This record gives sequence, C-alpha cells and structure tokens, in this order.
Amino acid sequence: MNPVIPEIMGNKRCRNCILSGKKDYVFVRNETLKINAHYAPNKIIVLLVSESPPWAYLQDHSAYFYAPGQIKRSGLSYHIMSVLFKEKFSSKECFLQKFTEKGFYLIDMVKCPINKLPRWEKEKATKSCANYLNKELHSLNFKKAIFIGKSSFKIIKNHLELDFNYAVIPLPFGSNINVQNFRKQLETNIIHV
Repeated sequence: MNPVIPEIMGNKRCRNCILSGKKDYVFVRNETLKINAHYAPNKIIVLLVSESPPWAYLQDHSAYFYAPGQIKRSGLSYHIMSVLFKEKFSSKECFLQKFTEKGFYLIDMVKCPINKLPRWEKEKATKSCANYLNKELHSLNFKKAIFIGKSSFKIIKNHLELDFNYAVIPLPFGSNINVQNFRKQLETNIIHV
C-alpha cells in the first residue's frame, strides 16, 4: 500500500491549498486515492507520476487510470498499455492486473484534478501538493520514476528532492506529435530499467 494515501485523505497539508474548499475537487481526490490504494505492487520497478486525476471523473468514473470500465483510445491507460504491452486485453481490469504484476505503479503529482483550472490556480495547487509527492517519492521503493507532464513537472520540480533515477516525458494529449513523443519517450525509458 502507498503509505501516504491516509495522510492525504486526512487533509494534513491541504489547509492552505486553493482547492481545499472545493467539494468536487476533494471528492475526486478521495475517490481516486481509494481506487489507487488497491494497485500498489509489492515491488515497484517503474513509478509513473502523472499530472493529476482527470476532472472528467465527475461525469465518467472510468476516466481515471485505475478505475474499472472501458479503455478509451484517448485515455492515459490506453497510451500506456499500447507502449508497455503489445497485446490486446479483454478488459481494463486485465490490463491493470498485468500492469501491477509487472511492477508498474501510477500516482499523481497533484492529488486533485487540475486539468480544467486557469494556469495560476494550477500552479498554486501543484505547489501545495509538493509535500505529499515528495513524501511518496521517498517512501515508495522503485528503480525509476517517470514524470508524465512536462509543464506540471516544471512547476513542482524545485519543491522535490530528486535524488533518484527519473525521466520527464510529455502528456499524450493535444496532438499526434504529443502522442508520438509520449510513446517514444516512454518506451525508451522503460527499456533502460
């Protein structure tokens, strides 16, 4: 289990966050953390650190990486699955089982959804979550961390103790070039673990 999840859900460091009073954001955070807690592998080989849970989770619970449901061709789970495993899975649950068995684990830089926020709110929320992320990065044992989302990483990196092997790759959204860059850089970084 991820030992930092109970601390996050207890709002220990959330009081000064710009999102702490927004019920929908805290709801998405709590629900996605509950789901995430079930997928921490016994031994983490590669820790994937994505930007945040998606705001779309409010309307579609399957939008979250670890949530059961359809694998959407535009979702992060689809892009990761297609790079890591060259096979088709009968369900998202089968993919997640193999993902976990192979030692992959995904956490979020920011615990509340930030993808629909204005830039200044996104930056404040990202900085507020840095303490949680730093604690996760140093309490989880892994061989390599891969941060997904260059702009969010740029905001948070100065608030982290990065004394381990890591890479930063782009989000696979917005254009075909972003998708291709994500796939290429993920594959390159996974091969070298």
